[in-house]
Amino acid sequence: MSEKLKKIIDVAPETAHVEPWTSLPDGGIIFVKHPNDAEIVEISGMAVTEISPSVAPLDVVQTVHKHNKDSFWGIYQASDSSRSDTRFIGYYGFLHLTQAGREALERNQFDTKDVDLRLLVPHGERPAAIYVWALVARKVARLSTPLVAWALGAKLYGGVPIYATAGTLGGLSSIKQNGFSGARPADVGLGHLFRLDPSPRKPSSQAKEAS
Repeated sequence: MSEKLKKIIDVAPETAHVEPWTSLPDGGIIFVKHPNDAEIVEISGMAVTEISPSVAPLDVVQTVHKHNKDSFWGIYQASDSSRSDTRFIGYYGFLHLTQAGREALERNQFDTKDVDLRLLVPHGERPAAIYVWALVARKVARLSTPLVAWALGAKLYGGVPIYATAGTLGGLSSIKQNGFSGARPADVGLGHLFRLDPSPRKPSSQAKEAS
């Protein structure tokens, strides 16, 4: 992603947008929305093939999705705004943490493969932190990441710290390029926890709306 994630977050609208979309340079559009139950199964399979065979199993993914639907955002491509030929092409997966969940993550005592729902906020509740659980957005992350920020909205998620772990060198490079720093100063490599502290949340009257 060429844009700094912090800049993307700073322009997220106060009110969440429903299925925000943008045009693709070569024609067509992409948009993001909550995946349905069948697509959650597809997401689990995509994680195995695109990320690692050792990711969280399907039953855990389904349980997290049921607990908080904002945990997953599908990326979809279509020829035009009619969306008559929509294709599911990727997704973002997040864990929306309680304060106890954030503390467990920072202590390296949070199991991301067998997630304890007591450490996650339910849908509609502001989290203490967000953990980037998984991301598959080949060649479209620069465009899809702002869409996810607009879909989430600043009312619940503005000013919330974001955590991520790099499993590949490419992922590590992306994390650093987007302004993340090591959550623990000595740990700044593969498998280590990184944190991004967004700008303080602006009052509603000053929040910028995405075009």
